Amino acid sequence: MKTIAMYLPQFHQIPENDIWWGKGFTEWTAVKGAEKLFETHNQPRIPLNQNYYNLLEHDAISWQANLMDKYHVDGVCIYHYWFKDGKRILEKPAENLLRWKDISMPFCFCWANETWSRTWKKLSGTNVWSSLYEVKKQYVENGILLKQSYGREKDWEKHFSYLLPFFKDKRYIKIDGKPVFAIFKPSKIFSLWAMMDFFNTMAKDNGFPGIYTIGMEEKRWGCLDAGCIRQPNSAMVEYSAKNMDVHQSPARYSFEELWKIVQEKKIRHDKIYLTAFVDYDNTPRMGKSGSAIIGVSPERFYENFKKIYHKSLLMENEFVFVNAWNEWGEGMYLEPDEKNKYAYLEYLSKVVEECKNEKREEKDLLEKIYETEAETKLRVKEENMQIERRHDKLLDNWMYLRDLNIDFSSYLKKYGYYTIAIYGTGRLGTHLFYELKNREIKVSYGIDKKFDAVSYPVKVYSPEDQLPEVDAIIITIIDQYAEISKQLCKKVDCSMLPLEEIIEELLLDCQ
Repeated sequence: MKTIAMYLPQFHQIPENDIWWGKGFTEWTAVKGAEKLFETHNQPRIPLNQNYYNLLEHDAISWQANLMDKYHVDGVCIYHYWFKDGKRILEKPAENLLRWKDISMPFCFCWANETWSRTWKKLSGTNVWSSLYEVKKQYVENGILLKQSYGREKDWEKHFSYLLPFFKDKRYIKIDGKPVFAIFKPSKIFSLWAMMDFFNTMAKDNGFPGIYTIGMEEKRWGCLDAGCIRQPNSAMVEYSAKNMDVHQSPARYSFEELWKIVQEKKIRHDKIYLTAFVDYDNTPRMGKSGSAIIGVSPERFYENFKKIYHKSLLMENEFVFVNAWNEWGEGMYLEPDEKNKYAYLEYLSKVVEECKNEKREEKDLLEKIYETEAETKLRVKEENMQIERRHDKLLDNWMYLRDLNIDFSSYLKKYGYYTIAIYGTGRLGTHLFYELKNREIKVSYGIDKKFDAVSYPVKVYSPEDQLPEVDAIIITIIDQYAEISKQLCKKVDCSMLPLEEIIEELLLDCQ
């Protein structure tokens, strides 16, 4: 089993950060400016020997690789940024690593697929806000910096083509020959199944048996190979629901209590990876609006990491993730600092050495790891409630677009979809038909399981019928996109578009 540490590439200067946060900004700027906000607050954090490295320098990457090799960190999962229209940022450290073949640093990517907003409150007054990025009629701290949208096949091909040289590198982490590619928030990609099918096809066309995808969310989406419970994020959500400490400024979380939540967390019966965390403190970025964990120590990390490592072995996982290698602005780092020196790395290495020959069948423990049938039913009930909330949010966002007189058909025209069909002829499907009427878009027909019992302005087919050709089918049934798409692809050759995706992209375009 490999120990993989999450890796932040923001320790070098880029033009965008110069504009957003001030000339010369890197992650170190926030780290150096951190303040002690309460008596036991471990701030500011200082790298050992004040090693404020620059990730564009060969020696810095080489130093990290040597540390990893010495202390049994088997590789890093580098945050990868790919925004709307293929905009890249913070890509140079990985691109340099690709060129520097002499550096032995196994790596894979985690696509951090989130829109960047100006929410680092502690830094919001450090620079004159640029009109190039400012969003009108919004507060500065909520301004959009980089928009995350996903496009369609041409955009996906461009993205995969960029990733391909990395996948081909011998150091790139693979499972059964498949490059490992993590996605930070797969739930945000409504056409995820279509995108991953496209990526898999391209991977096979380029000599791989496929691509191994991990969603960094607890749910394993059907089109992905695995899920991953990100920590301390998951535990902090549960802790917040039960404790008043989070209402302080900054919010405070007990290290011991968070790890207790992690250790007691039941795992769904699926392929799920586990994450250990070192610490957490984002006050260098957020100031008093931030959060910090208290009661942290290398010894407690050792005790808890060993349990997670052992549990991952019992689950026969290929990886255990550690958050993080160098998230200095969020207090999550294995790298040596002035306070603890190499203690975290030494304890991590100790766990790996101790557990090398410890794997054994422990049926009783395995039964405690996974959900009971009753717990699964409760979780499914909550997930169904979340789908209902998504339905309400979709309608609310749709009405907002109408208030702004946004042309709904602009998304379809952008991708050349002029003749469409609508799957689901209920309320959403009916609203959609009239939304597109007289908009240069022809709604050719509807599709519905109850095709013989619905009243609709155009002909309605059964999903079992052979369907007439159209440019695209818009699916209005929430959270069933993959299943519906697979069924319809057998009947007609066209693009499948989730209604949620269209509305989300139109919202993004108007910001």
